[in-house]
Amino acid sequence: MELDGTDHAILYLLQAESRADFTHDEIAERIDVSSSTVSNRIQRLEDEGVLEKFDPVINYEKAGAPHHILFVCTAPIPERRDLCERTIELSNVVHARELLTGSQNLHVEVVGMQAGDVESTAEELDGLGLEIERSEMLRTEYSRPYDHFGYELVDEPDSG
Repeated sequence: MELDGTDHAILYLLQAESRADFTHDEIAERIDVSSSTVSNRIQRLEDEGVLEKFDPVINYEKAGAPHHILFVCTAPIPERRDLCERTIELSNVVHARELLTGSQNLHVEVVGMQAGDVESTAEELDGLGLEIERSEMLRTEYSRPYDHFGYELVDEPDSG
């Protein structure tokens, strides 16, 4: 699938604007196309597998879930993909990342209301056959859009 500047600008804005209420009309205004063009392009990007999902950014502590842990695990390479897919189905797991390394190749982000939630998830990870190498308390995560996706085509909103 060949992407053009409009596709890249839409991808850039979807990354840059993590608000749940960011509308197709707002995107259209920022890149000077119609709202229907934005809708059609987003649908095509989803259909082609370029745009996989939209994730809200949640402050778990403010939402009442103060235990936010990253488990760095090792999965046997032939089983890595399957274990990652099984891991994301566990209760309290919010992200699972598969890495292309031989060790520490599966990162699992866990959120819990109580310490026991995290402990039980650790036991489930172990039960799947993952070796937990270490765990880290997550404080803050920062992200930014990939700036080679059409940022030059995006009009900045008026700040007044």
